[in-house]
Amino acid sequence: MIKEIFELQNPWRFKMDFSFNLKNRDILSYIIGNLNNNKIIGLIGSRQVGKSSIIFLMIQHLIRENIPTQSLFYFNLDDLKLQELFYDLPEFIQFIGKDDSRKFVFIDEIQRLQNPGLFLKELYDLGLNIKIIFSGSSQLEIKSKLKEHLVGRARQFEIHRLSFSEYLNFAAPVTKKQALADMLIFGAYPAVALETQKIEKKLILKDIYQSYIEKDITDFLRVENVQAFNRMAGLLANQSGHLLNIDNLATSLKISRNETEKYISILEQTFIIKRIHPFYKNYKKEITKTPKVYFMDMGLRNYAVNNYNDLDMRNDQGNLFENFFLLEMLCNDPLSQNKINFWRTTNQTEIDFIVTKENAIEAIEVKWEKETIPKSFQTLAKYYPEISTKVITEKYFS
Repeated sequence: MIKEIFELQNPWRFKMDFSFNLKNRDILSYIIGNLNNNKIIGLIGSRQVGKSSIIFLMIQHLIRENIPTQSLFYFNLDDLKLQELFYDLPEFIQFIGKDDSRKFVFIDEIQRLQNPGLFLKELYDLGLNIKIIFSGSSQLEIKSKLKEHLVGRARQFEIHRLSFSEYLNFAAPVTKKQALADMLIFGAYPAVALETQKIEKKLILKDIYQSYIEKDITDFLRVENVQAFNRMAGLLANQSGHLLNIDNLATSLKISRNETEKYISILEQTFIIKRIHPFYKNYKKEITKTPKVYFMDMGLRNYAVNNYNDLDMRNDQGNLFENFFLLEMLCNDPLSQNKINFWRTTNQTEIDFIVTKENAIEAIEVKWEKETIPKSFQTLAKYYPEISTKVITEKYFS
C-alpha cells in the first residue's frame, strides 16, 4: 500500500514526459541556492500559500539539472498511511536505498508526524548523502514538534502569498491597475490569482479559512471557544493598521485577557495576522510598547469582515493599501533581513513604516491617492535626521 501511494505522489519517476506546468516563484532562486549545502531546508507558511508548488519547482529544477528521478523522493504526509513509513528510521532508509548516491527527500506537511524533530535530527546526524527539504503549515506545530532538534541543522524560509509581480504573472493577462484592485479585495493566494471569476475567488477564500479553522484551530490547537476566535478575527480585520488594544478586545469578546492574548498569538503563529511594533529610542514622547496589527492576506481580511465590495464602494481603501504594502515588503525580503516597525508619538504623530536595512533606515508613509509630504516627516527629522523618507501611492504599482 505504501509503495502504491508513493508512486501516485511521485509521477515524474515513472512518466518520462511528465509536465509540472507550474508558475515560478521569486523565492525559488534563494532556496535553490541552498540545495548544495548539507543543511535541512524548511518551508513554512499558511495553508494554500504555495509550499507544495515550490517543492515541485525544486524537483523540476533538479530534473533539469540531470539529477536522476530515482534520486528524488516526495512524501505528502497528509496521507495517514504514508506516515507509517516514518515510524522506523531504518525502514525509511531501506525504502530510499542505502547506496552512496546523492538523494533529495522532500517531506510535505511534516507536522503530521508525532515527533518530526527527532526523526529529522536522527536522519541528519547519520551523515548520509541525503538532502532533506520539509514544509509545514503551522509555526506553532513546527515549534512545538521540532523544538531544539534543528538548531544548527536547518535553514528555514517563510513562504508568503504572491507579491505584486508574481500576481501579474499568475493572473495574466491583467493590467497593473486591475491586479492591484483584485489583490486589495481578494488577496494573493496562488489559487485566487489563477481564478478569473469573483464568485470562485470568494469560494476559495472560504474553503481556505474553513480548512484553517477545522484543521489548525480545532484539531491541532483544540481551541474550544471557536465562536470567540472567529469573532476576534473579524474585530482584528476591522482594526487592521491600527494600534492593538487587548483589553478592549477582551471586553468585546467577553473572554479573559489571557485568552485574548492566546488567540492573538495563535493567529500570528499560523500566518493569519502580523504584529508590527513601534520604533523608538526611549524618547519620552514616543510610544514604545503597543503594536499595530495587520492581516497576512487581504482576501482573508475581507472574508473576516464579509466585505468584497469594489474599491470605489468602500471607505477603507487607505487601510487596505497600507496593509497590502506591508505584505509587499515582506514578499520582497525573502531572507527576512529587514526589520519593519512603525513610529508614533504620544501626541499621535505617526509614520506607517520604519524599515531598518543593513546600511540604512527608511521612513515610509503609504497614501492611497494624494502624494503629499506628511508633516510627520518634519517631526521625525527632529528626532532622527539620519532617516530617509518616502511616500508610496497607488501610482507606485502602475
